[in-house]
Amino acid sequence: SVRTAHRAGIEVRMITGDHAITAAAIGAELGLGPGSVGGGELQAMTDEELSTALPNLHVFGRVTPQDKLRLVDVMQSGGAVVAMTGDAVNDAAALKKADIGVAMGSGSEVTKQAGKMVLTDDNFGTLITAITLGRNIYGKIVSYIRYQMSKLFSLVLLFLAASIFNINEGVALTPLMVLFQHFFITLFPVAVIMLDPPPPDLMNKPPRDPKMPIAHRSAVAQWLAYGVLQFAVTLAAMLLAPGETSTSEANVPMTTAFVVLSLGSILAGLTMRRDPESGVVPPVLGAIKILTIPTVVTVFAVEAGVLQDLLMTTSLTGAQWLACLGWSLIIPVVVELDKAIRRRRLAQAPAPLPATTAVAPERARSLH
Repeated sequence: SVRTAHRAGIEVRMITGDHAITAAAIGAELGLGPGSVGGGELQAMTDEELSTALPNLHVFGRVTPQDKLRLVDVMQSGGAVVAMTGDAVNDAAALKKADIGVAMGSGSEVTKQAGKMVLTDDNFGTLITAITLGRNIYGKIVSYIRYQMSKLFSLVLLFLAASIFNINEGVALTPLMVLFQHFFITLFPVAVIMLDPPPPDLMNKPPRDPKMPIAHRSAVAQWLAYGVLQFAVTLAAMLLAPGETSTSEANVPMTTAFVVLSLGSILAGLTMRRDPESGVVPPVLGAIKILTIPTVVTVFAVEAGVLQDLLMTTSLTGAQWLACLGWSLIIPVVVELDKAIRRRRLAQAPAPLPATTAVAPERARSLH
């Protein structure tokens, strides 16, 4: 659990009432990190000195409840998000002060009330499991919003372009086509995103900045770029399809736009389920099984007589179906290329320096 926490960019420190020598021996066995200090030495430090020394201190022995509270304050002042564990009544103040107070299930009721989380099994490893679950849930929320916003932008742009340039009298798709997309097509890619297992390198990434909202500048730019991609492909397929458009009779161009938007949404869900990881690497069979459902539904929407009358679609020839598939494949290809470029940039970026290296006097001298 400690190794997993370190890979995830999480510092683990032991703060105990036991003697510093005993605590340091256990800390070394666990691989917590360098440096140990006793309560008397800790109290002799100023906050500035403690903040400077903190990257090289991972074990604190013979501490008082006031020391725990002070350590939380100093770490938070340095910009850290602090989770503090405790079980005794005198730990309650530190747990209350911490960003995430974690009480032990075997601890006092006062501590449980002060904390935001209770470890019923008193197991540190459960904390790491909770962090893994939290990262996975957050990633799914981001993927879901990315997918939905991209689809929304594409529809808005499609109708906007149809109105501005008077394409088919401003009607790119019928209202029932849009509702059909929402209820019977988009639902399944969303299910793929929600049911996707955690990426294997989930706990090898550094923590995200909690101050950064989901809708930050680069995220909105990505949503808009993917939306423009889906819009452009759908509009091009509609304009280049054979036949005349009509607002009152089923026609090939509108049907082509409907099919391309459907298949594009299905394939976009497959690729957007992860970012920047590829969406077409294993495990992918489960996602493909789910996405066969909206694919079959799309075929029925175009070829079944009842749905043709309802949605105002018309049957397509084999060549036209292949053309729709070709247009739709542009979307996942471009999305995967974008992610591959970003992964390469991340791989080429210099790795962040460990805290002990960054504050080392030798590095300071070499920079001057």
